[in-house]
Amino acid sequence: MKECRIVEIAEDGRAISTERGFMLVKAAGKEIGRIELDSIAAVICSANWTMLGTPAISKLSENGIPLVICDKKTKVPVSAIIPLDSHWRQADIMEAQARCALPKNKSAWQAIVKAKLAQQAQTLKYLGKTPACEILDNLSDGVKSDDSGNAEAQGAAIYWRELMGKNFRRDRHAEDENILFNYGYTILRACAIRSICAAGLNPSIGIHHCSPANTHRLSDDIMEPFRCFADLCVMEISACSDISLSNENKRKLSGVLTQRYFRGGQAISVTQMLIDTARKLAKYYLGEIKTFQIETVKSKYLNGARNES
Repeated sequence: MKECRIVEIAEDGRAISTERGFMLVKAAGKEIGRIELDSIAAVICSANWTMLGTPAISKLSENGIPLVICDKKTKVPVSAIIPLDSHWRQADIMEAQARCALPKNKSAWQAIVKAKLAQQAQTLKYLGKTPACEILDNLSDGVKSDDSGNAEAQGAAIYWRELMGKNFRRDRHAEDENILFNYGYTILRACAIRSICAAGLNPSIGIHHCSPANTHRLSDDIMEPFRCFADLCVMEISACSDISLSNENKRKLSGVLTQRYFRGGQAISVTQMLIDTARKLAKYYLGEIKTFQIETVKSKYLNGARNES
């Protein structure tokens, strides 16, 4: 899957259609946008009303493009339409995923939490928070199977206090910096959904997330170690004293997916990291690899390869 971009429909009254490999956006009957389908990672609708017919939805799914519907105010995803047939071994992979033994899933969640804590540590180190970085590194090293010691929650308390101050609270419905975090995570989640579908996995069958109301549990699982990249973008935006969800700030947050970082000796985008993670998980379920691990980006590289082509 090639690296693509997010397309957001945020204004009311837009009409979406497809034609000869392009997605067309119209307003009052006049074409205002034309985007190649193979350059779209996901379409996010956050407007109150958008006109979208079955042929367009079908063509988006045919091209492996999820359609994500968000709450107008909070920008939190409330629904998603995903492709049903996106990998030649999909049936085998989904069966292996559904039949995965509990200890194997517990080990996978252990790996995700270890990577999340390690990336949080490197993020704080990059921001000059060295003492807290060392604590998170120690927590990462000590994560148990299924995170039975609750290291993720311990790390979250430290991470958010150091990142945003002791008075900050993560609240999906707040209208402070939280709305930027919400939007950044929506971008990551949309890309995770597409990566999961492209790898032949079922996004509803989670490793750890298990809410009956959550149809994209696996997406929320595998995106955990990559939230830090959206967090860094929010910090950059906040430093400019503009925490509104302006078009410019949306553009910056959408750009998180194409930002490149040095990891494992090569420059790699966040999109490719999610793709690689989903593919690796599929191989893990099929028994083609014995262990599931996620590499982190070291602090010294968190600015080194960004925006390079």
